[in-house]
Amino acid sequence: MSHTFRRAGRRTAVCAALGCAGLLVVGALSGTAAADAPGVPGQVARPAPSAPVPTFTIPGRSAHTKSARITGKAVPRDAAATAAHPSDFDGDGADDLVYRLSGGDVLLYLGGSTYYDVISYDTSQVKDLLTPGDLTGDGKPDLLTLTASGQLRLHSGANPLQDNGLASYTTIGASGWQQYSKVIAPGDLNGDGRPDLLARSTAGLFFYPGTGDAAKPFGARVQIGGAGWNQYNQLVGVGDFDGDGIGDVIARNADGLWLYSGNGSATAGFKSKTQIGGTGWGQYNQVIGGGDYDANGTHDLLARSYDGTLYFYEGNGNGTFDPTRQEIGAPWGDVTQFAGGGANPAYGKNGIFANTPGGDLYYYDGTGTGTLTAKTSIGGGWDRTAVRLYHVSSLRDDGISDLIGQGLADGHLYNFGAYADDELAGGSTAYNLLVGPGDLNGDGKGDLLARSSGGLYFYAGNGDGNSMKSRVQVGGSGWSQYNSIVGAGDLNGDGRADIVARSSAGLFLYTGTGNATSPFAARKQIGGTGWSQYNKLIAPGDINGDGVADLLARSSSGLFFYPGTGTGTFGARVQIGGTGWSQYADLI
Repeated sequence: MSHTFRRAGRRTAVCAALGCAGLLVVGALSGTAAADAPGVPGQVARPAPSAPVPTFTIPGRSAHTKSARITGKAVPRDAAATAAHPSDFDGDGADDLVYRLSGGDVLLYLGGSTYYDVISYDTSQVKDLLTPGDLTGDGKPDLLTLTASGQLRLHSGANPLQDNGLASYTTIGASGWQQYSKVIAPGDLNGDGRPDLLARSTAGLFFYPGTGDAAKPFGARVQIGGAGWNQYNQLVGVGDFDGDGIGDVIARNADGLWLYSGNGSATAGFKSKTQIGGTGWGQYNQVIGGGDYDANGTHDLLARSYDGTLYFYEGNGNGTFDPTRQEIGAPWGDVTQFAGGGANPAYGKNGIFANTPGGDLYYYDGTGTGTLTAKTSIGGGWDRTAVRLYHVSSLRDDGISDLIGQGLADGHLYNFGAYADDELAGGSTAYNLLVGPGDLNGDGKGDLLARSSGGLYFYAGNGDGNSMKSRVQVGGSGWSQYNSIVGAGDLNGDGRADIVARSSAGLFLYTGTGNATSPFAARKQIGGTGWSQYNKLIAPGDINGDGVADLLARSSSGLFFYPGTGTGTFGARVQIGGTGWSQYADLI
């Protein structure tokens, strides 16, 4: 059965009245500071193109009883059953999929044609999501989500089988989880019967023991691994994968797939790692684990290829899996993060704007497969002689990128998002470039960089998209050597936002440090003079679904895609557009 699902973004009453086929001008800016900016026709809202809801068919899964789907209620189970099936939200004995779409919606998919929009785009602030099992003690699995600003939220699974069924939440402890590049739910690591968490930062791997207390479900962290854990570009909590009753972890690096079996100790260590897969696992942009998806009593693996196809690997229950993969569904490219997915979560931007010389503005969304969707018209009237447009990573927790304008007469900066209602920052007419790569100072809020002939300036975000903190100079006039500076997300796998800068000498990487006064490490050259063939470099965010920021480049021959590798470099280019892309004066 075919379905479509609205990949939604911001909405206003005016937008709803117009039908909002895409990212549209939704009304004049009268009554706002942005109304004073000449050459601006109105506020805009992110596009909402239709995307098919992906499905899967796993052998053996449909043979099991689906009583919960008939009654519409999840079935409570004992602790052992909940631990064995941490994402079985309908209680039928088969684990389900929870995932975030590019527009922000979180879906619960039960298989077949049954799914629920359990957290809608207009309330979603979900950067990553985990299925640890039952944390509230009601015998039903719960959901954990992480926000960009570092909150860990517990969503009760008491009544998940309805739209917005997982929308309500309680915040666990204080914020600060943005310090980690990846957080996973491995199951019970220390043998006390409670679900635990693992979190990775640049310093290493940390263990958060489960407490069994719904009000404070995790205890103080203990470091159990060093910086070597950062070699892995996929880190997956797989539950009890080897059949000994203790949670396990699967990790992927350039050499292949590795199993870390939990040893059940109070310090939650691991036995010696075992290689269970070779370099062929590099073909996948997401490895997903933690569930028994075919309901045969053993935990399995799912893997998504770069073309959006989902594959099933049946677990054997002894730390191995059937090496014969089974294709179970497509297209899954629009899923930006799976619960149980091993990639670092990419968040804040996944597409580009294009403006013609005459001021006709269009939007192209990322597909998750290394290409762009068909263009969506925003409208005309974006006068390039009056306002300079910039497309920046999200300035709010919603993960939706923002369109910023610099008034060329007064230098002021405006946010043209449909939610924004005021001037963003005073700015300066001296600025000749603005970049919004994401969080640069480690507080989880989107920041901005502005360059003038005199230097580089840092604007820390407040997290509301309506204001920025006072600027701080973080670089001198040497930044004027670059004819292009772009960035939208993490390029080297440490979870921090990075930028690339091009001069006549080549392409240079500046990795983020998380320090507001010195936001970048020393530059590293990653490309030569051949990069001068391009008249535009564009940072679209992650558009091939692996959690790593990518790069687009335009020449007179067309548009080229450079996939981020996660090591601060780019893979071989792929042409994704022809000479028609030369019609645009601005690509942002």
